[in-house]
Amino acid sequence: MLTVTAVLPRGCPLGAPVASIMTIAPAPITTALPLPASLVDEAKRVFALYTENPGDAVVWQQVQAFRRTAAAAISNLPVAVKTGDQVEAADQLLNLFYQAGVAEQVPEAEDLELARNYAGKNWPGLLAAMLLVPSWEWPQAPRYDDVPSWMWPAFTVYVFHTPQAFSAVGQAEKYAAHHLKRLEELARWGAANRGSAAVKASLDVYTRRNNCIPLYFSTGSLKRHYELRAKIFALAFNVPRQDDLYPVPREGRKLRVGILSRHFGQQTETYCTLPMFEQMDPERFEIVLFANHLTESVVENHCRQRAAEFHVLPAELEGQLTVIRGAALDVLVLGTNVTAVPNEVMRLALFRLAPLQVVNNSSCTTSGMPESDLYISGALTEAAGAEANFTERLGLIPGPTHAFQYEADRVEPTTAFTRESLGLPADAVVFVSAANYFKITPEMQHAWAKLLAATPGSRLLVHPFNPNWSSSYPIKRFCAEFDRVLAGHGVSTDRLLISTEKFASRNDVKELLRVGDIYLDSFPFGGVNSLVDPLELGIPTIAWEGTTFRARMGGSLLRTIGLDELVADDESSYLRLGAELAVQRERRSALSERIRAAMERSPLFLDTLAYGDAIGGLLETAFDELLAVGRPAFRKEKAPLKAVVSDVKAELAEGENLLSLGMCGQAMAHAQRVLAVDSAQPEARHLLGRALLGLGRPARAVSYLLEAIQRTENNTALWCDLAHALRQNGQIKEALEAVQACLGMDGRHLEAILLLGDLAESVGQLGEIGEAVQIAREVAPNDPRVQALVAKTLVA
Repeated sequence: MLTVTAVLPRGCPLGAPVASIMTIAPAPITTALPLPASLVDEAKRVFALYTENPGDAVVWQQVQAFRRTAAAAISNLPVAVKTGDQVEAADQLLNLFYQAGVAEQVPEAEDLELARNYAGKNWPGLLAAMLLVPSWEWPQAPRYDDVPSWMWPAFTVYVFHTPQAFSAVGQAEKYAAHHLKRLEELARWGAANRGSAAVKASLDVYTRRNNCIPLYFSTGSLKRHYELRAKIFALAFNVPRQDDLYPVPREGRKLRVGILSRHFGQQTETYCTLPMFEQMDPERFEIVLFANHLTESVVENHCRQRAAEFHVLPAELEGQLTVIRGAALDVLVLGTNVTAVPNEVMRLALFRLAPLQVVNNSSCTTSGMPESDLYISGALTEAAGAEANFTERLGLIPGPTHAFQYEADRVEPTTAFTRESLGLPADAVVFVSAANYFKITPEMQHAWAKLLAATPGSRLLVHPFNPNWSSSYPIKRFCAEFDRVLAGHGVSTDRLLISTEKFASRNDVKELLRVGDIYLDSFPFGGVNSLVDPLELGIPTIAWEGTTFRARMGGSLLRTIGLDELVADDESSYLRLGAELAVQRERRSALSERIRAAMERSPLFLDTLAYGDAIGGLLETAFDELLAVGRPAFRKEKAPLKAVVSDVKAELAEGENLLSLGMCGQAMAHAQRVLAVDSAQPEARHLLGRALLGLGRPARAVSYLLEAIQRTENNTALWCDLAHALRQNGQIKEALEAVQACLGMDGRHLEAILLLGDLAESVGQLGEIGEAVQIAREVAPNDPRVQALVAKTLVA
């Protein structure tokens, strides 16, 4: 394939070091052992050669031959000698295999047979087998029960090894099934033998090595995986039984909502979490932010300005617990992903910190945490029966799960690309994707290769190595494996272009994607943040939708803007869509126009005002139900939780009636109830804007009225009310523009003419509105307000 950069980086990253294989061992025995020390040096040489040339069949044969030689040497270690230099050398060899990415390659039949023979002998044989075969590719791998207890820490490293990537179709499903079986074993042994040193050491290895990201790329529910994971962490960290924290009625006070994140800097989790609270009504909610780390970034400062309090947590756990509990929260939202790797927020999530604890969309699956009460998702992101995938009560907001705020730190792009500069033919159909490296599984590579084969002359441009998932990637291995897949489908490798650039901002990524004709989402872990980019560019985008949250995120965005026809439900429909669009230039053009028009109208996933209303309404609903029925009943209920209004029209009518009586606060409550179930409903926004204006809150009224206009056409009353709100907010110029827009639709709108007179008087321009005044005299000659305006203009 071609690459965006001139040359690939020298060498592929080997990954993080692996925990010591021999975490626990008896006292040293000084005996000469048969493992040649030169094997370690040879391993380094062979693996360096492999990482430089991962697609070279001759090099791979050398790796295989060396691995078998090393396994044979390890199998000959004396059974009675369980420590010493030679065992440490065996430990080092296993580490090198893990780091080089060799350990996750599909084993050959010869290696499976060797592993079976070795493992049936003794502990050195088991170590040799562990060198030959990945745990999830070895159906006959021993159970914990069959492994000497002193080897459990080493065995835990092996069975829970995190692959750099999967190398063959079907591995993700095998890995998930294997992982679940091993979790069941470790959780059972951990609960039954809490005093055992071997068990403690194994639990410690798991907590330090845990990485659940590979599980994301299986297609099924991960609920049981995460239940067991949480149980293991609770055992490893010796989490005591939690005292409950009880909700207090919220009538007459603000709901105190905490947001806990590792940091509020420039990261996808911040961009997804910020919209939750950025525009929440400060008269209803008190936002308290907790961070483990400061970043001093523009985004962090923006977050701080939108909160009532900002706390940097101390380094030690007890201090963190004290600070959060001392804040006397009603609700705590976990804004950091607690389902990928261990982090400070995940550790805190094991504890009861607020009456209602909430997991947001930063976590890609259920958390499995017993102290997490609610998982917030979206009605468009979840399939029927989705509640069965969550240990938490599932809460649904209207529309998609996500909303994004990219304006706080927006910067102009520093790069520009053309097809010519990238070596792409001017007339070729170019598929593009910014799906992350991990999401481009072997299944995805095969699907894209089939699409290229079905569309002669087309090209595929991918930008997979973004820094949000990892700081380093095995780039050469990815290229080599993708080349092999393309060749298998008869596709020339020069039709694939891989970007290895490290861009300064998402706007630079967009400049790269701009050369594309069709954007391809990934499956079974789809994009969501990454899909906003092509949609902002108006690029037709194809999503492949499954049954889990992580497989429905991209589709939910497309459905939100009315592009259901671009959401495929299986590989064949995904490929058919791609092939059709590749030859239908006019259809692509029409789709681009629809996308641009929809994005200009601020769709729900870019409407942070609507998102805050939806989240706020759901949190209030959840808190009230928790208070009413108690935690056991709240958690036991299976039906997804969502705000409910039985009759929207009646709710709005009652709100209008109350507003006409001057009961602005009560009218506002009716509008808020509607917005909790339909967060961008224009009539409710209009009502709420007027109620806020009556309560003396013109700035917030302006926000609602402006957003109502985005979704309403030719509503003169709405434009006139916006002009009133802008005037009260001191925005005279903007108020004049709004009233003129109103009169442009209806030149005889009396209220707008009268407001125009007031505004013109305030800026000394009464003499310039004679035509409008004449119309007012025709419309309402006996209205005292019109007569007063006429008198003023005569003087002017």
